[in-house]
Amino acid sequence: MKRALADAVQAASSLKKTADILQQWQKLLIEPLGKSSGSTGEPIVIVIDALDESGGVETRRDLRILAGKHQNSSVRKITDLPGNFRFIVTSRPLDDIKTEFRGVQHIRQVSMDDIPTAVAKRDIHAYVSNELEGLNFQDREFAVLAEKAEGLFQWAHLACGFIKESDVLSLIERYKAVVSRDPAERNMLLHDMYHLILTNIMPRDTPSHRPNLRSTKLARFRSVMGQILSTAEPLPLASLNAMRHHFLTGEDIFDVELVVQSTGSLLSGTTNPDSPIRSLRQSFRDFLTDERFSGESFIDLSKAYRDLAFASLRVMEHGLRFNICDLKSSYLLNSEDPGLQERVKKCIPPHLSYSSRFWTSHVRTAVFDKELAKEVKKLFDHERLFFWLELLTLINALSGAVPALPLIAQWLKGQSEFKDASSTAMDVQRLIQVFGGMILHSTPHLYVSALPFSPANSPLSRQFQFSARFPNTFRVAFGRDMNWPAVQTVLRGHTESVSSVSFSPDGTRIVSGSWDETVRLWDAATGQPVSEPLWGHTHPVLSVSFSPDGTRIATGSSDNTVQLWDVVMRQPSQQCAESDHPAFSDEPRTIEATTTMPLNTWNNHFTSFSSNSIYSLRNTSEFTGGASHDDRSSTPFVLNVDSGWVVGPQRRLLFWVPPASRLFYSPGCVLVIPRGGPELDLSRMAHGQYWQKC
Repeated sequence: MKRALADAVQAASSLKKTADILQQWQKLLIEPLGKSSGSTGEPIVIVIDALDESGGVETRRDLRILAGKHQNSSVRKITDLPGNFRFIVTSRPLDDIKTEFRGVQHIRQVSMDDIPTAVAKRDIHAYVSNELEGLNFQDREFAVLAEKAEGLFQWAHLACGFIKESDVLSLIERYKAVVSRDPAERNMLLHDMYHLILTNIMPRDTPSHRPNLRSTKLARFRSVMGQILSTAEPLPLASLNAMRHHFLTGEDIFDVELVVQSTGSLLSGTTNPDSPIRSLRQSFRDFLTDERFSGESFIDLSKAYRDLAFASLRVMEHGLRFNICDLKSSYLLNSEDPGLQERVKKCIPPHLSYSSRFWTSHVRTAVFDKELAKEVKKLFDHERLFFWLELLTLINALSGAVPALPLIAQWLKGQSEFKDASSTAMDVQRLIQVFGGMILHSTPHLYVSALPFSPANSPLSRQFQFSARFPNTFRVAFGRDMNWPAVQTVLRGHTESVSSVSFSPDGTRIVSGSWDETVRLWDAATGQPVSEPLWGHTHPVLSVSFSPDGTRIATGSSDNTVQLWDVVMRQPSQQCAESDHPAFSDEPRTIEATTTMPLNTWNNHFTSFSSNSIYSLRNTSEFTGGASHDDRSSTPFVLNVDSGWVVGPQRRLLFWVPPASRLFYSPGCVLVIPRGGPELDLSRMAHGQYWQKC
């Protein structure tokens, strides 16, 4: 076979340069194979490297020969070759190549995205070892180069070439320059490579590449890369397109795939429509966002942030709706609603989830813009604001809004036209802090309980309660709070006295220690536990403290030990002796805890409702269904002082009472609300399976 191949090349040297794939196939493979004498049973591997660089689209049209699709009956098909033949083809995922190879049974496609990092590092180590062999480098230098390459063979190739180049610098000086952390010394190699790749994607003006066509390509490249680099988390192709449909200018509304299909060497996730698309390397992001290096490919992130802010707000405008996941009844906890998690996945598409979680981030990173501020105000002035909170609870992202909303108010600060929007942003934060834990448990009560109990002076209450959109909620007829109370929420879970409490450095977590010998971690925004209680001490926990970086917690106990807890692992990482009151130094050294609120029988109070039909609860038949006759005629309702829920038979949830409004006492058999406490008008209250009529 080797002899026959050598004869073919010697007889027709033009075969080494021709772009005619069919001719190469016939003359360099099929004919030598037919002339070869002797065994061909040994494995034969044919490597076709950089197929994407083998001419243009027209030349590559004959790629169908590799796919077994060509129509020339005189040319032997790839599937007719002996079974010991194998082809390895490397290429960027260009559209015409993917189209030819798609669905072909004898072709196994492997994406570079799927190659483990360790495998790439091993191969690069072997490559640089071979390239620099005999230059007095040791294995440790090869290992450093393999690490610095970050899986990028192009970088390794350029680095080896730079090291071997001869000039006034020694080999070791060149090596140190390559592995240096100084971008001016190391990154120029990558920049040269990136320029080369981008020039190949967007060729300079030639007769076949008209200036206006290249200008369009450049503008689209900058737009798509700006979107990809600016997203708070990577998005798949469909989500990028869905958001792009809401960009401001018509020039930016096009299929993202038109750009990403040619950037497979720069981006990951381009070969699978369901995979998030992201930059392969941080260095590429740094290159594109520094105009000194990227030149005409420079990405202005401030424009990208503005585009994403507008798009996110408009995605929510078109996608948010009341009861988006068809919650069945206000009597149920979310965890009791059959099939809710499946409906969340089905009803909330990724781009709507993304927009709801990150619009605040994109707005506050954008330069103040009056048109963008109008979009924010439109959200705060519309019932859609409650639909946004509803969605956040269903995807368990409500607590993230608490630190974000004051930043929106700050972004609007000093703009008199948007003073009301700024006030509403802070009001929404307070609503989450007081009612967040409750609506995470049962989302319908965002409307059923949180809105009616909001203070009279709350912008949300003034604007939305008893509006045409939410007319059928209960009303606090007397004793309603005028302003938000100082007490935001009450954290319950410990069964003994709480001896120590501490906020995490970023203010998002609270850790508590108790005489019940447990340590617990809470979400500071909603008051909800975020893990199981931490057990380890054998006596009361007297002191707790977060590390400055918020990754560990130190606890001291009367069992004469200090325990150091890892927040992520939720278990002790160290134990020390002889201390009750630990405190962290400024040296970095935290934890998460959780619990369920116990149902304390002593605090369960029976509730009787007024016989006055003006204030009485309507449609009680569903709520009291399952109660005995005696219960129906007396006090079938119970208020749990600890949790705040008023519940009926079979633990059906009627409404939730915030801590500041739980002004009552129990003489043993009934709940008494003294004069001066809140009096509720339930006559218009929609509840149970009819809650959607609120």
